[in-house]
Amino acid sequence: MAPPRLAEVNAVSDVRPSRPFVFPLLVLVITALAGLLRLIGLEDNPPGFWQDEASTGIDAYLLWKTGRDRAGASLPLISRSFGDYPLALYRYLDAPLVGIFGPSVGRERLVAGFTGTLMVAITGWVVKHRFSTTAAIGAMISAALCPTWIQFSRYGSEAILMPALLVLGWGLADRAERRPWMGWLAAVALGLSAYTYHAIKVFLPFWIGAFLWLQWPLVVQLYRERRRHLIGPALVFTAIVLPSAILAFSDGGRARGNTVLAWFHYSGFDLVRAMVGNYLSYFDPGMLFVRGGPAVSQSMPKLGMWSYLDLPLFLCGVVALFRGPIAPRLRVFLIAWFLLGPMPGGLTYETHNMGRAIGWLPVPQIIAGLGFAEIVGWLQHNWGQGARLRATALAVTLSATLIATSAFTGWVVYAYYPTITERDWQFEISRAMRCAKDLRRGEKLVVSPAFTLADVFARFFFAELGPLDRPVWELGDRTTVAPGELYLFPAQKPAPKGEKLCEITNSQTKAPVSYVYGPPLPAGPVPDKLEP
Repeated sequence: MAPPRLAEVNAVSDVRPSRPFVFPLLVLVITALAGLLRLIGLEDNPPGFWQDEASTGIDAYLLWKTGRDRAGASLPLISRSFGDYPLALYRYLDAPLVGIFGPSVGRERLVAGFTGTLMVAITGWVVKHRFSTTAAIGAMISAALCPTWIQFSRYGSEAILMPALLVLGWGLADRAERRPWMGWLAAVALGLSAYTYHAIKVFLPFWIGAFLWLQWPLVVQLYRERRRHLIGPALVFTAIVLPSAILAFSDGGRARGNTVLAWFHYSGFDLVRAMVGNYLSYFDPGMLFVRGGPAVSQSMPKLGMWSYLDLPLFLCGVVALFRGPIAPRLRVFLIAWFLLGPMPGGLTYETHNMGRAIGWLPVPQIIAGLGFAEIVGWLQHNWGQGARLRATALAVTLSATLIATSAFTGWVVYAYYPTITERDWQFEISRAMRCAKDLRRGEKLVVSPAFTLADVFARFFFAELGPLDRPVWELGDRTTVAPGELYLFPAQKPAPKGEKLCEITNSQTKAPVSYVYGPPLPAGPVPDKLEP
């Protein structure tokens, strides 16, 4: 008998381990490996500290200490930040970390790191329930190595919360048939997604429509048998989402959209062309698998949005999705989610903004998981039919691709990326402030206003040095550093009279980017040692 084509193998066939602990062990191992790519070295990688992270961090610190953000708003649902009014959930999750343990770059990023890591396991949990153990393992491997997923897990941004809460809500709702209380938790998770990232404002209504289509049999069943477990979660979801929906139409809620939405920049045919072109640009294979987007704060050089391993797995997964034995409602839901993923980016005037396509996750990885199950099924069939050389060759090729992708991704994340992107992460101000904070022995810190957004960075880095009315630092320029002061300034400013304490240099060019100076050394010879 001739071996079947890949498409003829059951895409969701399972490889059931003889020992029940094998799958949980694999989940732990893959999640741990995902954590290694997301949680190690957050204090220094990405290098420096981006201004949005500083704003988020100081808001979180002040919320913990005072209940207000830096704009003075009490327990805000959206924060003013730099006038873009981001949704505030990340700030509340971050508040205990920076509030209890003190502000630092690594702590501000931990919420994103933990969320991105746990989301790998949650994706496997969902896929195992809906498809198979094999597909779940494949989806988790794909998720662990996904460059966009890694990047937004290492950057202290609220964006990664959006797909994490959506897939968590999906997984909880799937189990509501046997455990109705999980439907209530699903309503909370999906409701909280409305407070994650700007893209959710246009993404969530369409996603919920597709989700209700998927869950309609459960909706009907609950309506007939356990109506309170349908109406209750619906009311909970509505109550949580409603304030966010109302705020979306306020001046603050519309501020970001007024800046980036395409219809504020184009009209007529140019508007249609820009929106269609921008949307389709996200399907560029080069961007997806080779080079990513143009902003290094959102993409890693030499890596695409998805990993190299995803290319064969995704193609096989597409075949499985359309020709495999998959429930029609589930197929429609996955296709709808996949098509919705880049929609927020298509509505703006810019192209290839990875943040606006964050809602794509984790659907490509789920499809890659289907492809993994498809290939494993094909390998099993060929091995059983005696075509062992063919099966071995494919298994070796797939394993080599996995190892090479893992090694190359790790090299980019930890060796290449942090050395070439310092200029893109406001490295000069964050490192100068860390150095000054370490050297300070009671001196007042004077920060040059020539640094971009020096006030915001100083409020974050120096927040725990004294009372919140900032007596330990000030903005200003110095030609001579006075006793009892440390002066921080960028390299393009003239050096004052004083002692150079820190010189911050670019790792690639070795050129200075900023300095910390103390007061001038006293005149006269300095003894080699003190006399007894």
